[in-house]
Amino acid sequence: MIGADHASRLHRVFEELQEKGLIDHRRRLVRCPFTISMRGCPALNCIRYRHSFYENDLSKANDDSLRFALLHEEGHVRRGSPLLSALPALPVLLCFALFGHPSLQPGGLLATKLALIVPLLLATLFAYQVYYRRMYDEEFAADRYAADAMGRCYQVRDPGILLQNLLSSLHTGAAASRSNGMAAGIFRSGHDYQPPISERVQRLRAAGLVVHPTEGNRPR
Repeated sequence: MIGADHASRLHRVFEELQEKGLIDHRRRLVRCPFTISMRGCPALNCIRYRHSFYENDLSKANDDSLRFALLHEEGHVRRGSPLLSALPALPVLLCFALFGHPSLQPGGLLATKLALIVPLLLATLFAYQVYYRRMYDEEFAADRYAADAMGRCYQVRDPGILLQNLLSSLHTGAAASRSNGMAAGIFRSGHDYQPPISERVQRLRAAGLVVHPTEGNRPR
């Protein structure tokens, strides 16, 4: 990383988390114009982010919020499956395979074409259902990883409040972005698998990821 991007607060916080061992030292923080918001990528061993998303939605957040956002994505990398990211590509591969079949070439029988296309549609539906169901569950696992790290290393007493404030702020930013013609993501691009804020906060608290006040105050 060079120039102003290397000196940015986001990269400073990222390096701080690496020094504490909360983010793998081999992990990279990559500025990527093809990512809507911020995304942990197990297959690429990196956390990607869109510069405009950081500037518009995260640059004014406090350090704890940046830590939680980065740790959430680290949770996706550590607890997610690289194969999961490739799952949506399965129907595309099937398309290439099937449309090269002689029966789908001009002059092929209509019944044979339908017999091949229907399983393709069913496979597409199944692949995306599995993908979004797994991504939905992964959000909670990533939240738990970030909350546990913030509680252990930064003595954040109630990570649920931190998560709620961060997500509420990002939702407000996303609404503003939509009014300007661009929909910003909330940690991960896409909204179909995003659990409600209240459910995410409730699950964190139900998991007991709260530091009791008597365990000490956060060092300054």
